[in-house]
Parts: sequence; structure tokens; C-alpha cells
Amino acid sequence: MSAAIYAKRRGKNVVLIEKLALGGQVNTIPKIENFPSISTTDGISLVQKFSKQVEGLSIEIVYDTIQKVDYVSQVKTLFGQKDKYKANSVIIATGLSYIELGKNENDYVGKGLSYCAVCDANFFKGEKVCVASKNGSGLKEAVVLSEVCEKVTVLDSGDMSIYAQVNKNPKIEVLSNVEIEKLIGKDLLTGVEIVQNGEKQIISCKGLFVALGKKPDQTVFGGVKVDQNGFIITDENMRTSMKGVFAVGDVRSKVLKQVVTACSDGAIAGQLA
Repeated sequence: MSAAIYAKRRGKNVVLIEKLALGGQVNTIPKIENFPSISTTDGISLVQKFSKQVEGLSIEIVYDTIQKVDYVSQVKTLFGQKDKYKANSVIIATGLSYIELGKNENDYVGKGLSYCAVCDANFFKGEKVCVASKNGSGLKEAVVLSEVCEKVTVLDSGDMSIYAQVNKNPKIEVLSNVEIEKLIGKDLLTGVEIVQNGEKQIISCKGLFVALGKKPDQTVFGGVKVDQNGFIITDENMRTSMKGVFAVGDVRSKVLKQVVTACSDGAIAGQLA
């Protein structure tokens, strides 16, 4: 949105192609206290302010999912599920996506499986839930869930024995060296089948929160250079290795991934694109 605002104010034809909802990950942040000029706010409220500014500039917003790109020609082409888009410049601002479990979780999305504890914890008030974790990646989510759930079982693939010993939260149980085999339930999730230290067992639960971290979605990268972790490499002007293609925000290889730095990236790219 920041990039779109700056490009539009330069009098350019701008189309903002959104996959799900304006603001992306920011919508899931419960509290923001480091955004200049606003001492305390939440992600949704901040997104609404940005959205209002975008709408006030009459920036065209299209809801589509880009499945393929062509950046080789001077005029770039984006191929979406719904339509095809052409432009002289493209700004990649796709942020990060959740790392999936890689099992049968697609059968239970919205039926007991979630990738966001902050967003969906209240749907499981008073229930038993599990958190899929890797080397402690799900501990923050477990704390959030423990505020409303009866019991939270962290299923961690690493060795969490030290944390399990010092854990003082009676609602949280941490299991180490766990491999999740599959999710169980006819219409809704009722349990998770796991293997721990070679032994199979079923953990009964109404919800599974997958907290394995996040990764950049490379579908729209189209051959631009990335670092060893898959993040797009740019110069200080947000230019990628391909002419006319810019990258901003969390998808870019940089030190600090924050709302304020994403806004700064977008302003630079929008101005120069």
C-alpha cells in the first residue's frame, strides 16, 4: 500500500493486486507500539488507516492470485487466476507465508486447523489444543492459547526437555522429539497421530495450530536473485537483479522486518518504479 501511494502520487497508473486482504500479516498483530506517531494500536486498526488513504487516492485494487510471471521483456506480464496484467514496472510486496505441516492439513483448514493463534484462539475457548512446533517455534503461540484454552500440548520435533523442566504454566505441556504423522477426524479435527521416540500415540484435541515459522512465497519471484534463505536481494533503492522489478517488505533480504521498514521500502520503490 505504501508503494502504491507513492507511485500514484507521481501520477502513474497503479494496480494493487491483493491475494487475500489488504495489510497481509499486519492484520494478525494484536499490539503495535513502535510505529512512529501512533503510541499504541493494533494491526487491523493500522491497516484500516492505510486502506482509507489508498481508497482516497482512487488506487485500483484487484483481488487475484498470481500464479506465474514473465519479467524478461520490457513490459512485464503477471498471470493470475482471474486475469493477466501488464506493466513497465512490478513491485513485489508479498511478505511471508506460513510453513505448512506437509501432511493432510488441507482437509482441516477452518475445521480445527489454524496458522494464527492470535486470530483464532477464541474459537477454542475451554478446549484442548495442540501446537506443531520446531525447536521452540510454537512456544509463543502456546502462551497465547493457554489464556483461553483448557490445555495446550506443544508437539515439538526438537529437544525441548530443558524448557519442559522450567515451564511453570500448568496449562502447557511440551513434548520433545515428536513427528506428526497425520490429523484425525471425520468432519472436524478430533486428534493428532504422532510418533515420539519410536512409539505411536494419538493426542486428542479440538484444534491444531501450526507454528513452524514463515517463508517467502517464491511464485512471483520470476528469476530474481535471492539469498541463501530465499529472500530477494535488492540494492538500497529496492531494485532487484531484473530491470523494472522491485521488492519491498518482509520478502526482501534485510536486517529488520517491521511495519515501519516495510513502509519505507514501499515509499522508495513506489517513487523509483
